[in-house]
Amino acid sequence: MAISIRLQQSKFKEENRGGKWHARVVSAGTTTTEDLADAIQENTTFTRGEVTGIIMSLVDEISYSLSQGNTVVLNGLGRFHLTVESEPVENKEDFDIKKNIKGIKCKFLPASRRDPKTRKSTQDFASGVQVVWADPEDEED
Repeated sequence: MAISIRLQQSKFKEENRGGKWHARVVSAGTTTTEDLADAIQENTTFTRGEVTGIIMSLVDEISYSLSQGNTVVLNGLGRFHLTVESEPVENKEDFDIKKNIKGIKCKFLPASRRDPKTRKSTQDFASGVQVVWADPEDEED
């Protein structure tokens, strides 16, 4: 398993980031619900339609649970929760939900494991993934 990277120069103006080069992952493509359903069908006794139905039902249930104010934890996948973007006010009494709430976002935190010795956290999905250059000419000798 490997992901490809390219270098990209930062367009930020800040002194500590402006003009510096950093790695950016290059997408290898898109995997759709149908692609996942096909792959799961190959490895289970479920049909493609059953798998698609289960995935769509899972999405619906996650959405409903989030709308009820719950954090949704899918073991081995991660956790979803809603956050709000709001305009700050000087005084607590000046806050108006209709005026100061600017949006609602869904945040996702991938499942991870923490090394008890180093306290370093590693995301489960990133475990065992190697990094390679997207363009062979970018490789350093």
